[in-house]
Amino acid sequence: MCSISDQRYIQVNGTVCLKRKFVSSCIYKAAGDKVVISFDDEKLQEDNELRWTHNKQRVYLKKGLQIKLNMLNVSEDGSLILENVQKDKSGEYKGIIYDAEGKLRKETVQQLCVLEPVLEPTVMVECVEKGVNLTCSPMSKTEVVSWMKNGIKTNATHAFLHVISSELKPGDNFSCTVSNQISKKSAKNVEPVCSDTDMSEKRFLFGLDLWWLLVILTGGGSFLLILFIICLVCVCRCCRRNKRKAKRISSVNYVQIHL
Repeated sequence: MCSISDQRYIQVNGTVCLKRKFVSSCIYKAAGDKVVISFDDEKLQEDNELRWTHNKQRVYLKKGLQIKLNMLNVSEDGSLILENVQKDKSGEYKGIIYDAEGKLRKETVQQLCVLEPVLEPTVMVECVEKGVNLTCSPMSKTEVVSWMKNGIKTNATHAFLHVISSELKPGDNFSCTVSNQISKKSAKNVEPVCSDTDMSEKRFLFGLDLWWLLVILTGGGSFLLILFIICLVCVCRCCRRNKRKAKRISSVNYVQIHL
């Protein structure tokens, strides 16, 4: 009995067998690329029969010198050629070569996966209580995301990232990178700025934030200064009144004395 694992001939129990080529994993290509699926070193003879199928649907058939079906391009050596390949051309491609007597010479099976290049992502920032939410957009199910903080890759692998206030310092920047099997693009750095972003850096005195304490002291000092000026003006006015009153009394006494 013959076993099948690659594309070489072997002899098992006196029987010559053809090992076929099967590839289960995808060949990833970008939309618009050129794809060639070949039989490797096997050459197509003039009297051979060649068959190609796409997702089990026959797309090419050649018997000897006569081409009976030609839905896709095939080279002289039997290789399948896909120009400007698009996503609808993804799937399983199977090629078979028979000799003039109808015996199998070569078989190849290849899975093709056509993908669109990823779009340049952006990082959206949402300030929430006790932190910030970061979202890498746009993304599809076939794409992988990674996050950078201050130029260093993090362990986050989801499109959504929540950062708590205690882990966020002023000047911290974030970026995400989106990739698939054929392309990779990164977003521009963003610096989240929220009202409590620098909460971990704030200092407190008697349970009050120093900035608020400074505002209160400044306001209180201004009020005391204004109150002092008002009092000083009142005192000065009282002094002037008393002087005028004393002067009038002195004048009356002088007149009475000389009468």
